[in-house]
Amino acid sequence: MLYYYTFHDSYLIRQDTSDKKTLWLHVEDPNSREISTLTNKYNLPKDYLSAVLDDEENSRSEGLNQQEMKKAALLLLQFPYEIKSPSGFQQFETFPLSLIITPENRIITVSNYPLPFFQTVVNHQFKPNDNVPEMNILLEILWQVVLSFNDYLKQTKDHLDNLEKQIKVSTQNEQLYQIMDIQKSLVSFDEATSANLKTLTALVNTKLFQKNHAFKHHLHDIIVETQQSLTSANIQLKFASHMNDTFSSVVSNNLNNVMKILTSITIVLTIPTIIGGIYGMNVRLPIAKNPYAFWIIILVTVVISWFTIKFLKKKNLL
Repeated sequence: MLYYYTFHDSYLIRQDTSDKKTLWLHVEDPNSREISTLTNKYNLPKDYLSAVLDDEENSRSEGLNQQEMKKAALLLLQFPYEIKSPSGFQQFETFPLSLIITPENRIITVSNYPLPFFQTVVNHQFKPNDNVPEMNILLEILWQVVLSFNDYLKQTKDHLDNLEKQIKVSTQNEQLYQIMDIQKSLVSFDEATSANLKTLTALVNTKLFQKNHAFKHHLHDIIVETQQSLTSANIQLKFASHMNDTFSSVVSNNLNNVMKILTSITIVLTIPTIIGGIYGMNVRLPIAKNPYAFWIIILVTVVISWFTIKFLKKKNLL
């Protein structure tokens, strides 16, 4: 699907079709016909558009070494996307996003999945600065890509904190599955932010944009946030790994405690069973002819069971 946008009073407004005023063209889930049309219309390499169809495509940059903007340049970055894991819990994946800068300074973005920050960019108020409007759009998209990582990392941290509160009473594998999904998300975040950082660093060193102070200043902020995301992902990944080991130990220990209690209860319940079995035999037994034999047997059974319970508690077995 194609979306066309231009500026009006510092805001982006959607257009029905592309014209000379169009500043940003966004393509979502492109088909072969749309890729072919855009490739021919804007004289783009086909892989600039089709790269996003491969979910495993790595971040990279192309066409940034030009002295003047004579051909389209590509920034291929990863952005986070929320999915449901096979175990049924929240998980995050990263998918490629193509950002193309044409010689006419038009911005073209291509993604195979909906951008979680798309409406944020559309509703953003662009304040006047030294940048041309197209570069402001590019910077805002880059900024939102980085912020989306930070937002999802915060969600992941909160999720880990909630799981940590359940660690004392956990005897099931549900929490382990959730930690496993969090680890998968963090591994994806770690690799994606690291690759994005290299691509953004290449953009900083591009001569095409070094003359623009405002562009360099905003890009510096974006790189700082990306470094923060990378550090946060690394820390949380280590924490999740340690937490996974701890959870496994706690679950095993809690199950052992349950089995220990059940075994102790079985021992206590075995005492009246043994005594009842003995006095149920059809042979001569002590106090068998005593009129109070039943109550004596009950009393002896209760006393022995009580002493057994006290002994098991003293040994921390019950």
